[in-house]
Amino acid sequence: MEVADNYNTWLFERSRPYLGRSVLDVGAGVGTFTALAAPGRDRVVTAEPDSEFADLLEQRFSAMPNVQVLQSEAEDVTLGEPVDSIICFNVLEHIPDDQAAVGRFRELLNPGGRLLLVVPAHPLLLGATDRALGHERRYRKGPLAGLLAGAGFEVEDIRHVNPVGALGWFVSSRLLRSEQIPAGPLRFYDRLVPLLRALDRLHPPFGLSLWAVARKPPHS
Repeated sequence: MEVADNYNTWLFERSRPYLGRSVLDVGAGVGTFTALAAPGRDRVVTAEPDSEFADLLEQRFSAMPNVQVLQSEAEDVTLGEPVDSIICFNVLEHIPDDQAAVGRFRELLNPGGRLLLVVPAHPLLLGATDRALGHERRYRKGPLAGLLAGAGFEVEDIRHVNPVGALGWFVSSRLLRSEQIPAGPLRFYDRLVPLLRALDRLHPPFGLSLWAVARKPPHS
């Protein structure tokens, strides 16, 4: 999704109101969201399990003293001090024990801090592309809310996003059984972000992903 600049910027804009002075970017990849979060913040920790990506992150952010790079699995992240917010975009579906991971995220947050999640929606869409990407599952709203509440979070928002992408995924992953996300259609879809913004205001009942905001209770 690194080529989807408009979509990534939209996701970050959605997250901005919930971000505090310190941020943990879980499963950071090449650092797309770390780069957006770092300017003006006291501390951004970027955690990535892949050694090659972790090395790339070290190089990319070497001139930014407020960015710390950790090579770590999401569920094993250890911080010296907790953070105000955690970004976890398209990562939780890769983790076999997502319940343990969400519980760990709660431990890493300051009281009142927020976990911002994007996960793939609708088990019906699970297909060849998901398996090639290493997805353990796709999520429904109810079970995802239950997962977060079970870990001690207060769920502030949970909704479907990107109904257009859901249709494309069904065709590509389920019908055509493609194991890759085609770059050409992805760029075309990225240009549809203004339309997606408009559809998002309607709170569609389905979408490619689920967006969730969960808060650690302020007195915990």
